[in-house]
Amino acid sequence: MADNFSIAHKFTLSWEGGESDDAADRGGFTKFGVSTAFLTDIASTQAGRDVLERMGVILPVTRNTIRNLTKSLAASLFRWQMWDTLKLDLIPLRPAVVLYDAAVNSGPKQSVKFAQRGYNACVTYGQPLDADGIMGPATRKAMQQADTEKIIMAMLDQREQFYRDLVAAKPSQEVFLNGWLNRVADLRRYVRGL
Repeated sequence: MADNFSIAHKFTLSWEGGESDDAADRGGFTKFGVSTAFLTDIASTQAGRDVLERMGVILPVTRNTIRNLTKSLAASLFRWQMWDTLKLDLIPLRPAVVLYDAAVNSGPKQSVKFAQRGYNACVTYGQPLDADGIMGPATRKAMQQADTEKIIMAMLDQREQFYRDLVAAKPSQEVFLNGWLNRVADLRRYVRGL
């Protein structure tokens, strides 16, 4: 039986396969979703460089570093930087899948903001979550209770709105809008089937 990370990553990998080198992509050269910018950010600290070297990532980060990535190494990087950082094993599968895919696509902080805003849009009792992008105790507790169709779809609605707002603010990103929206629509179908 697959663990929750594998179930989540299966969906994400279906959207993050192969190499991509679009000049409009702010992440730079990318393979299996791992971008030059992502690895460069990790390698900006000694601790990050140490872990990358233990994982077998070629440093310094160059196009060849990305080109030499395997699917397995990409999955390990995302498990470490997204899944484990957000402690997604501590919440139910469906909200974890939604948070994970958004973290890979837009970063962990933005992913948590989508979840916080979506949760707030659905829950009318108690104090709303701060939409601060921090997976703190209140947000984690809310996500443990977020395995409902209404909350999960609201989280995905927030992600869609983010993309629309991003394109409105940065028209150069419009080239990616249909792909982003198609990915969210596909994720809606995927989590409904879990």
